[in-house]
Amino acid sequence: MFVAHLEHKIGKLPATMDGTDKDLGWEDVGSRGVAGRSAPSGALEGNNISDAVTSAMMNQFARELTSNSLSLWPQFVQTTRRYFNVHHGYVLRKILWQLIPFHSAKTKSSDGELGGEKDWTVRVFEGLEVDIKEPDLYIPTMGFVTYVVLYGMVRGVQEDFSPEVLSATISSTLVVLILELAVMKGALFMSGAVHTSTLDLFALLGYKFLYLSLHLGLGLLWGHGAKPSGLIYRVLTLGLAVSCGVALWQALRRLAKMQPAHGQECVSDMHQICIKVLPLLQACVCWFLMPSWPKGATVEEVVAATTAAASILSGNASAV
Repeated sequence: MFVAHLEHKIGKLPATMDGTDKDLGWEDVGSRGVAGRSAPSGALEGNNISDAVTSAMMNQFARELTSNSLSLWPQFVQTTRRYFNVHHGYVLRKILWQLIPFHSAKTKSSDGELGGEKDWTVRVFEGLEVDIKEPDLYIPTMGFVTYVVLYGMVRGVQEDFSPEVLSATISSTLVVLILELAVMKGALFMSGAVHTSTLDLFALLGYKFLYLSLHLGLGLLWGHGAKPSGLIYRVLTLGLAVSCGVALWQALRRLAKMQPAHGQECVSDMHQICIKVLPLLQACVCWFLMPSWPKGATVEEVVAATTAAASILSGNASAV
């Protein structure tokens, strides 16, 4: 009786619906109910109605998810804007500080914050001068791209390069970076730095790709594609490793966001130990991300590998 009454009501519905009704997905209930007249059993009609209701719910969920994602995009852009608000002078000064993080930072201009804009190496955001130890995401991003390309060149010298090498390098490196970020975030939280910014930590850990890129580039030039050796090379690579650790240590101990929260001074000793151990972890991760050098290669093989990598990258870029 209920099914017959439902069919009688559905039969009075108009044959067509406008676009708004179709977006809701509920028209499937009527169409499937009418088609169900010829079904021999009421179970099939019940399944059709259940499928229509499920489809309508999924459509509504997809629309809500899409609208919420679009609403979060402007907030994400506003948050990351300050990390990419850099210029050439600041980039050169920042790279110099990352390589030699022992010199004292430049003092702010006595003429006020507006006077800092006259210095071509000063980074200014919303009228305020940003300290040189404050992280950015431009240098880590460029360093990451350069590291992936140089990693592919080293694999090309070994005659083991393919487009899959780049994707595998990107995915594995990001996994390692996320795991390192989780460990660092947890360690700082336990040491009292509960207000540490995740983006700041992500940027600080991303500076390792600057050192890895320099290390790989120096190795390719020094060893002509083969495994580099020599006392000078070892001293230079050791200097890069020391600079990487000291720069991270300087940022962790001087940035206000990385310090223990007010009222948790009792964990200051643990925090001091933490900021000394984390740079050592950074050095271990850098060693893990270094590729294995080939046993021997000629200059011609290095040039051929570089040309192959560049042609594949340009082909992928044009395809995109």
